[in-house]
Amino acid sequence: MLIRFVGNKPAKTVTANSGQAYNPLFLYGTVGLGKTHLMQAIGNDIMSKYPEKVVVYLPVTKLIDEIVTAIKGNKLSNMLKKFDDVDVLMIDDVQFLADKDKTQEIFHNIFNDFQLKNKQIILSSDRPPKELVHIEPRLKSRFALGLVADIKSPDFETRIAILQSKVMSKGEDLDFHLLEILAKYIKDNVRELE
Repeated sequence: MLIRFVGNKPAKTVTANSGQAYNPLFLYGTVGLGKTHLMQAIGNDIMSKYPEKVVVYLPVTKLIDEIVTAIKGNKLSNMLKKFDDVDVLMIDDVQFLADKDKTQEIFHNIFNDFQLKNKQIILSSDRPPKELVHIEPRLKSRFALGLVADIKSPDFETRIAILQSKVMSKGEDLDFHLLEILAKYIKDNVRELE
């Protein structure tokens, strides 16, 4: 199922029913739209509502490093055992798995194990699963099993609201006309807008 991520209903559904609904949750969009922030918010919400759950967030580069180190040290089974106690696994920027054949194979096994045990997987990327380059087809297929959410640039009103919120949080006061100018010209990157 592919949707444009509007509001927070899918995120709240994942929080309330981790491992059951939208599993995996695959978030994609261009840089600076808040995919990582959203993933971490979901993880924090799960931890606050279900303190017994173990939530792990990893940039894919960290996962790759851990796998390479484990292989070199002949400790892959030890590294994989660390995932046994994890209830929610969040992997950021999966597009960087490209051309990492051995890591993809190992991640495929981790992914399958999570799916079999109804453990939640949340992934992010800069593009949808079908457009990932040099990623094994079986992984791309699994990434698309749950909900694929397209994180879009915020509309004008939302950009204004973001700016107003930032100004208020800093205890500053800016003329509304200045906020409108910023919101009009900075459209595609929330980080730049902030």
